[in-house]
Amino acid sequence: MQQDEFRKWLVAQGQTEATASSRASSARRVEQYLGDLDELFAQEDRDSVLNRFAYTAEDERAERPNPSPVPIDGVLRAGLASLQQALKLYHSFLTEQSNVPDKAEHQALIDRLTRKEIEAAMQECDQLGLKAFLARGGFASPQVWVSDEGKDQTYPAKASVAAALGHLPDGRALAAKEFFNGFGEAQSFAKLEALGFQIIRKGTNGKDDAFTRERIEGAMDAYEEFRRSGAHADAFSSFGEPKDFWVRSSRPRQDKRFPTKPIVGYLLGKASNTFNGGWSQPGDAAARLHAAGYIIVDQHDTPLPLPEQHTHLVRGAERARLVALNYFIEPAREAGLHSVTIRAGDLHDMSGLVKNWANVCQALEKEAFQQLASVPAPTRTGPERSTTTEYTFVLTQDGKAKDPSMSQATQIETTNLILYGPPGTGKTYQTAWEAVRLCLGDAAAFDLTGAKSRDRLMAEYRRLMSEGRIEFVTFHQSMSYEEFVEGLRPAVDGEDPSENGAGFRLEPVAGIFQRVARRAEASAKAVTIHAQDADATQAMPDAPEPNADVFPSAAAEGADNDDLQPQPALAEELFTVGQLPPVRDGTFRKLAQDVALQLAEEHPQGFSLQQYREALVRAGRETGIEPTGGWEKHNMPTWASHPDQAWLVPADATSATAAVRNSSMDGDLQTSGATVRVEQSTASAHVLIIDEINRANISKVFGELITLLEPDKRLGRRDEIQLTLPYSKKHFGVPPNLHIIGTMNTADRSIALLDTALRRRFTFKELMPNPSVLSPNVGGINLQTLLTTINDRIEYLFDREHQIGHAYFTGCTSAEAVEDVMRHKVIPLLSEYFYEDWSKVAAVLGDGPQGPSRFLEARRLTAPPGIAADDFGAERLRWRVKDQFDFSEFAA
Repeated sequence: MQQDEFRKWLVAQGQTEATASSRASSARRVEQYLGDLDELFAQEDRDSVLNRFAYTAEDERAERPNPSPVPIDGVLRAGLASLQQALKLYHSFLTEQSNVPDKAEHQALIDRLTRKEIEAAMQECDQLGLKAFLARGGFASPQVWVSDEGKDQTYPAKASVAAALGHLPDGRALAAKEFFNGFGEAQSFAKLEALGFQIIRKGTNGKDDAFTRERIEGAMDAYEEFRRSGAHADAFSSFGEPKDFWVRSSRPRQDKRFPTKPIVGYLLGKASNTFNGGWSQPGDAAARLHAAGYIIVDQHDTPLPLPEQHTHLVRGAERARLVALNYFIEPAREAGLHSVTIRAGDLHDMSGLVKNWANVCQALEKEAFQQLASVPAPTRTGPERSTTTEYTFVLTQDGKAKDPSMSQATQIETTNLILYGPPGTGKTYQTAWEAVRLCLGDAAAFDLTGAKSRDRLMAEYRRLMSEGRIEFVTFHQSMSYEEFVEGLRPAVDGEDPSENGAGFRLEPVAGIFQRVARRAEASAKAVTIHAQDADATQAMPDAPEPNADVFPSAAAEGADNDDLQPQPALAEELFTVGQLPPVRDGTFRKLAQDVALQLAEEHPQGFSLQQYREALVRAGRETGIEPTGGWEKHNMPTWASHPDQAWLVPADATSATAAVRNSSMDGDLQTSGATVRVEQSTASAHVLIIDEINRANISKVFGELITLLEPDKRLGRRDEIQLTLPYSKKHFGVPPNLHIIGTMNTADRSIALLDTALRRRFTFKELMPNPSVLSPNVGGINLQTLLTTINDRIEYLFDREHQIGHAYFTGCTSAEAVEDVMRHKVIPLLSEYFYEDWSKVAAVLGDGPQGPSRFLEARRLTAPPGIAADDFGAERLRWRVKDQFDFSEFAA
């Protein structure tokens, strides 16, 4: 750093000696942590350096940590702003010292380049030799190279473009520090690709074939054999014990640390005395492995921080992408996993980065990583771009989604998710996608993303709702525990209580949550029995005819409809389960079969019709599943029969259930000549969607569910908990295949008011307005600009939680439609936000009493006679919505 010259330059710019000394001291302080500023600004763009010290008012409110490596005493935001100002001034000082054209002039020169000038620069490199070619312009060892299609020779990318400028008419070659004031990488690479050249980062792609993941792991395998048996001694015996640098394997091993030098020596066939094991130079062992996306660690397997002075080491988003591919995506694929979740903080630390979480998140979100790893866009959970942000990637073959017909996924992890954000950000639509994803699997949901697939998504969503696998409920202020979990309801003893004076009684009735939980639990335990022999029913002794009722209905015998008792001839008989016809989950027929199967397990010798009736009524009232017309309109014999196949048989018949009890699951069973196939079905995911979850009294509605919702306390988990319900006295637990998705409108009620106990048990995903999904030209109106401008003004005057969502405008196809949305939806909502303070509504819309009148117009009110205008302290205005809007501020 040119400290004295910088201070003199500041004084010459009109600053006092004291201010100049302070600025120079601040710049010097930054240099202690980032290295020489002259070299730093020669290698990095000014904005990228300044971004390390960026700290907004929102960061301050959220009490986020210092993003820079420089310790700050006192107020963090003010201290970082002071350092930023010093760096801006020092960069201006360097720019004036270099006396080179500005960025626009350089870009104009690059735009003039053709393949002719680039090829001439490459010939220069061949004639001078690489070392002299770089030294002539003061370029450091390049990490990015360029080659022509079909040729093996590579050239330094930025240096080639800088030299090519000298071959333009009246042009001159630029040195490294001159080229865009020391920058120019992005401009150079973009121009080379536009001209048809190939950009290569050696060590990170196929051009450096020695350092693919497969070959590096193969070298580690060979080194393990050398440790164990002495094999490959000719390759490894000359290497001594490592001192400072090891590399971590990306595969499961007992000891994952390997010395860098022998691994690279094995790959390149080099002796130990021909290169170094560190990373101070691009050709050193650790530098090569680092460039291939491997983690360099110390002897304790702790990732080493990247030295600032070694600018050739890959950093930032590019580094995060490579590490994520090697240590998360590929190992998960090798293990045959369906998906993999990456936590931003873990990847950040593994990559050796320092306070660079935003770059890590950006790397995982962008399309570049999806192309590199052949994965679709991830789903994000947790806060936006934080250490705890998690990204889940579906692992596909060749980047294509798996066949949806094979995507009935077994869900391992329970999802408790709340989507929150301002109105109109697509929360309700997102719940539909999340619910379908949980029921059908990630691959099927990926195939249903995007506006073009919306109809197919909603059709799938409605189908799953009809099957009882998705339940939807909206919370409100009057929502109670009795509605949600369990309550007492009046039940009449007979159809006409006046005839016998019995009146009514209170019976426990399952609420919304208990019903869907029971269905999910039943689905997880379901057993399906398939008859393999067409004559199975005939093979069962004494089995009734397939089309005949097992038991004659009471109605057929002339009995009253309220006669729920079995016929006398059958009262003493015992029954069990025979052939089960396939039925849908969530139906009464499925419930009846499940009850019969459970009784068959509990009573191996058979069960009576009375036992069956009582068990079925009890199960029906617990789950809320009833026969068509209700319990009072159906008698026992009708419930127990099927119009096409009989499945209750006398207990002395050889039944499938008996075979189930005496055989292992998933086996072929023999029953009196009939082969029966028994299969344990996979746990079928069920989803409960709770819209406006923050509008009810959470503690009152959820009750004991607050504890039961935790994934590790679900049924079948290590810390399983079952409670006794207060009304029915039944044991109840939440099954692991029941997922809960809630939505919160942050403009309706602040997220800060949500019950703390519930917050801890749910993952929160923010959905904010996304102007990029809107059209930039609808009837001459730029909807992106319109929404962005309105929301910026709302956040300035109010807060970020009361913005306008993009969904308000997604259906607009004409200027008239946009005006209709503004008049009938947006302006009334703004009026509500600002409590009828129309001056603030006007400020959001860009209107004012003295300025232009686009959406609102104001008329000044005069004071009534006898009242001085000064008595009210400010002028009084009457605002009205204009008959015709002016969208000129947002013209396309």
